[in-house]
Amino acid sequence: MSDTVRLTRHADVVAAAKDAEAFSSRTSRHLHVPNGMDGDEHRAYRAVVDRQMTPQIVAELEPMLDKAAREVVAALPVGEVFDAVTDLGEAFAVRAQCRWLGWPVEIERELRQWMARNYAAAQRPDPAVNAQIAADFDALVTRQVDAHRAARENGTSTADATDRLLDERVHGRPLTDEEIVSILRNWTAGDLGSLARCVGVVVHRLAENPRWQQRVRRLAHGIRGGGADADAQRHEFDAILGECLREDDPFVANKRITTCPVTTPSGERIAEETPVLLDWTAANRDPAVFSDAFDPQAHAAENLVFGIGPHVCPGRDLSYAELRAVTMALLEGAALIESAGDRHPIRHEPPLGGWASVPVIRH
Repeated sequence: MSDTVRLTRHADVVAAAKDAEAFSSRTSRHLHVPNGMDGDEHRAYRAVVDRQMTPQIVAELEPMLDKAAREVVAALPVGEVFDAVTDLGEAFAVRAQCRWLGWPVEIERELRQWMARNYAAAQRPDPAVNAQIAADFDALVTRQVDAHRAARENGTSTADATDRLLDERVHGRPLTDEEIVSILRNWTAGDLGSLARCVGVVVHRLAENPRWQQRVRRLAHGIRGGGADADAQRHEFDAILGECLREDDPFVANKRITTCPVTTPSGERIAEETPVLLDWTAANRDPAVFSDAFDPQAHAAENLVFGIGPHVCPGRDLSYAELRAVTMALLEGAALIESAGDRHPIRHEPPLGGWASVPVIRH
């Protein structure tokens, strides 16, 4: 097999992401539903996932997200340093996900402990350690699936995302336990850390840029007011969140493998069966597409933070709703968010992106 090729130009990454036939997502021997699938198989399972994140479902989740965000922010100190990634981002991500999935509050601590183990393992990869961490997480998810099945049997089930998966069918049959666990693993193991890093990126940008912080605060006030301009203000708010993430993309890269010889739009020739990395971070900073300015409206159309093509992130709308909720709650709970002068932010080490720690103070 050839050495891995990293695509960094915006045009090359977009072309590869859109061409799922030439750039296959089957890069692992493990089951990844639906991320590690292609063609009709991917479409069938992707439809299952999309049904759990419709605009209606996301809209119905917003009051819960607002409540969870306010609870987490209320627990943060005022006038003292806290970490926007762990104390805010992780705490909110775990609480919001558990409520969406219908998982008990007692599991929040276990999820955060697993996240810490997973972060540490990412810095010093060890196949045996990684396998154990993955197995532990699968066992955690399986317990929640079993609990939901038991609740159905005794008539105490609730209408949540985990329960809805038990009713899903693909190819005319119910999802297997392995498929359900794979989907839930993707939503939790992958998304919890991603959302926490997104929160860190957004808070860091706003803390370092009081002018944009005040703009976002005014938009939040308008959205809460629910006036005639609320939809436009929400759109601008999300564009600012997206621009924060574009400039400092926490989603570094995705793997593909070529199924045939390919020539990218920039002229790079790639042989068949070559591992490829779609470098979202580099593509989102391509000077051929983006200016050096922080310009949410101008850059929104080409922003690749949530991907593009058939594997575009199905949770994009949910992610924006979560980020909007936690950012609004933080700004509403303080007149000013600023960086902690004596404690500097720390970046994640590769292969992770974004910040490992963002110390800030709210006043």
